[in-house]
Amino acid sequence: MKRHIVAIIILLVFVGSLAPLNAQEQSQTMKLLTLKKAQLQLQKTRGDFERSLKLKEQGLTSEQEFALIQTSYLQSQVEYQQALINFMGSEARISVASAVKFQDQGGKKFVRVTLRYSSKELKELAKLNISAEDLFPLDFMKEIKDVSVSLKSEGKIISDPYEKTIASLPLETQKDVTFQLLKDVENLDINVFYSGKNESTAVFLQKGVSANIVTINSAQFSQEADLESQATFDLSLEKFSGEANVFKLEIANLPHQINYEFSDPQTSARLSQIKFTEGVTSMKLSLKLYLPKNADAQVVIDKPILFYALAMDNEQAPAFQNLLTKKPEIGPQDILNLKAGSVKLELVPRGVGKIEVQAVNLYHEIKVGDSVAMEVRVKNAGTRKLNNIRVVTDLPLNWRSEIRPDLIAALEQGKDEVVTIKFLPPADVAVGDYEPKIKTECSADNRKVESEDKIVRIHVASKTNVLGISLLVLLLVGLLVGIVVFGIKLTRR
Repeated sequence: MKRHIVAIIILLVFVGSLAPLNAQEQSQTMKLLTLKKAQLQLQKTRGDFERSLKLKEQGLTSEQEFALIQTSYLQSQVEYQQALINFMGSEARISVASAVKFQDQGGKKFVRVTLRYSSKELKELAKLNISAEDLFPLDFMKEIKDVSVSLKSEGKIISDPYEKTIASLPLETQKDVTFQLLKDVENLDINVFYSGKNESTAVFLQKGVSANIVTINSAQFSQEADLESQATFDLSLEKFSGEANVFKLEIANLPHQINYEFSDPQTSARLSQIKFTEGVTSMKLSLKLYLPKNADAQVVIDKPILFYALAMDNEQAPAFQNLLTKKPEIGPQDILNLKAGSVKLELVPRGVGKIEVQAVNLYHEIKVGDSVAMEVRVKNAGTRKLNNIRVVTDLPLNWRSEIRPDLIAALEQGKDEVVTIKFLPPADVAVGDYEPKIKTECSADNRKVESEDKIVRIHVASKTNVLGISLLVLLLVGLLVGIVVFGIKLTRR
C-alpha cells in the first residue's frame, strides 16, 4: 500500500512539473478558448457590477458588498486583457510575400520584395464576435508605420539603396520595395525592422520576367592572348521566367580563323546546347578560343576583336541563322532585336616573341694557343618585333670571347642577323674538351623572351713538335738505309 502511495506522489510531482511546459506550448486554439472564457466572465461580472451599482444608489446594498463586486469586476477586466494579450502575441507581424529577381535591358539586376501585413488573430476575434475596444483598443494593430527593409548576404548589405522605409502598411495590405543588387546572388536575407523589433527572413529568389529569357555574364569579358595560344572566358548563365528550358549556344562576329568551343568546366564536355532541368536556374560554362599561328587582315596584332556569345531558344536560333546569311557582321541593335541572352566579349591578339640561334657547326678542334671564330645567325621566329638583342656567352674558367655586333637594336618578324663570335682560350689551356654556351637576351612588347642555349664543343689538342718529328724521320730513314746496306753485304758473302 505504501508503495502505491509513493508511486502516486511521484506521478503527481511529474505531472506538476509538466504543467508550466504545457502552458507554454498551449495552442492558439486553447488561447482563443481561454480568451472566450475570460470574455464571458467579464460579461457576468459587468452585469453584477451594474446591478450592484443601482442597488447602492438606492441604498439597498452595503459598501462592503459593493466593493467586493467591484473588485471582482476589475479582476475580470485584468484577466480578459491578459488573455487577449496572450492570444494576440502583444506585437504585430509582417511577412515576406515574395522576393523576385529581375534584370533590365542594361544588364542590371534588381530584387522586388513584397511585404504583407495580416493578422490571423484579428480575424479570429471577428469570427467569435469578441470586441473590447473600451478595455483594450486594437487600433494600433490596424496599421504599422515606419517599416525599414534591407537585403543582406553573409551578414553584409548588398542592396542599393542600403535601406528603404515604408511609411505606412495598413492591415491586410501589401507593398513592394525594389532594390538594385550590388552583388549577384541566388539567395539572401530580407531584414525588416518595425515596432521596435528586427526580423530576418532567408529566401531563395524567384526569377521574374526579363528582357532576356537567359542572361549571360562574364567577369573576364576582355582578355589578351598570344597567337597560337588559347583564351578562356568563364560564363555565368541564369534563366529567368519562361517556358523554354533548352537553349542553343552560338558566337557572333568572331573571325573564322579563331576556333571556339563551349564546355562544362566540371567535366570538360563540349557543348552546343544546354538544358535547365527542374529546379536549376543557373549554370557555369567555359568558352575557349584557339588563336591562329599568324596574324592576317582579320586577326590583327594588338587590335581588339569584339564578338558576342549567345544563348537562344528554338524561336530565336532560326532568326539568328537568317541574320547571318544577310549580314557579314551583326550589330548591337541586331542583338537587341533577337531578344536572346547575350554577352559582349573582347579579345586582343598579342604577338609572340621568339628568337632562334642557328649555327653551321657547333664542333671545333684547335691546338693549344689557337682560337675559335664562328658565325651564328640570330632569327626572329615569332610574330612580334624583337628589341635589344644581345648575344652573350657562358665560358669555361679564364676563357674570353669577342662578339660582333654586341647589340642588335631591333629585329622585325622573319628577319635575321649574323653575329660573329670568337672564343679565346687562355695561353696555358690544358688539352681536353670544353663546352662554352651561347645565350641570347631580348624583349618583345616589354616582356622578356626566353631562348634556348646553344652548346659549342671545342677540342683542344697539343701543339705539333716539327723538329722532333724531323729528327725521328731522319733516324728512321738512316735505320732503314743501314738495314738495306747490311743485307746487301750479307748476300755477297
